Amino acid sequence: MATSDACLGRLQAFFRKPFWSSWRTITVVYALVPLIIGLLKWTKSNDTYQIYKSVFWNTIHELPLFDFYPYLHGDCNHYGPIFAYVIAPFALLPDTWGMLLWECFLVATFYVAVRFMPLQRWQKVFMFWFCLHEVLTPLFVEQYDLAMAASYLLMFACVEKKMPVWAAFFIVLNIFIKLYGVMGLAFFFFVDDKKRFVAALFGWAALFFVLPMLLSSPEFVVQQYFGWYDSLVLKNSDNMFDSSTNTSLLGMVRKISRCSTYSDLWLIVPGILLFLSVYRRRDQFRHVAFRYAMLASATMFVTLFSTGTESYGYIAPMTGFVVWYATAPWKRSRADLVLLVYAFIFTSLCTSDVLFPRWIWVEIIKPYALKALPTTIVWLYLIWEMNTKNYAAPQTRAAG
Repeated sequence: MATSDACLGRLQAFFRKPFWSSWRTITVVYALVPLIIGLLKWTKSNDTYQIYKSVFWNTIHELPLFDFYPYLHGDCNHYGPIFAYVIAPFALLPDTWGMLLWECFLVATFYVAVRFMPLQRWQKVFMFWFCLHEVLTPLFVEQYDLAMAASYLLMFACVEKKMPVWAAFFIVLNIFIKLYGVMGLAFFFFVDDKKRFVAALFGWAALFFVLPMLLSSPEFVVQQYFGWYDSLVLKNSDNMFDSSTNTSLLGMVRKISRCSTYSDLWLIVPGILLFLSVYRRRDQFRHVAFRYAMLASATMFVTLFSTGTESYGYIAPMTGFVVWYATAPWKRSRADLVLLVYAFIFTSLCTSDVLFPRWIWVEIIKPYALKALPTTIVWLYLIWEMNTKNYAAPQTRAAG
């Protein structure tokens, strides 16, 4: 025990050096990461980027957004028509430059979101380093999931900073892009000016519905929303046993059981009830630590209960792990630290060929969607904490 404590002490002393907590260091690292990855992929085929780019050009030419085109190599788009505006600045450039700047944009959204969070400095520094390896995963496949994770942080930060119109902006934008933005509504009860917030939700929804029509026509856009629904229904069916998708709690249970005869609602409904169970503790809403816990819960829930979850979508719960561990108003136990380390290894490092035995990922974790297991454990533990713990700050608790 003494030896382990000494090792832990030396490790803590090493990471307390100013180099690690310097904003300059973190900024340089997060600036270099997309540049290096973009340059490594400079002459390679970037299938995901081509799918994203197609949303803009197909909208301009009024071609179906959700069809399987030969140049998309057997895949198709699943993002809403408003995504044409998000990808437009990059789609207008040559592919090499467009893809490189797209990678930079994704990292920039995450960097800005973490810096904008109303966290203490050490908590932000912790999130940047803890999530760095997982940031690489969506970057290697140009995935929007990095910006999606950033949007959850921005939604919450805008609510906390009493910016309801901007909170509504990020929620609605990401609903119209990928539907997952609906999780931002979990923060509704934390909004002070609810009337203004609801009005902003409807206002942004009307704007984002109409905007794609300026690039094409009203008839085309309305037709694409029906096509979007059909494509998502088909994708949900295809995801059931796909080894590359459904890396969720739903997929883990289905792939381990090898059963296709039950409905996912048997898991989704209890999951929703557990997620909502914490709202009964209205007396805890005034404590910022409880609100942070709700953010952590939302980032994990949306990943665990979606058949569309893929391996590179775990950047969102990775931020949730940090929020869960670092914002609790009580001192975390050694068991909590062990759980955090376990979650880091088997959520993030497990996908690395360099840092983790490849055969474990290929033969065990990926086929059975076991990447979802750490998030499941942490989320259930978090739900228990939110239902039983007092989230008052120590000084507030003492005064009471």
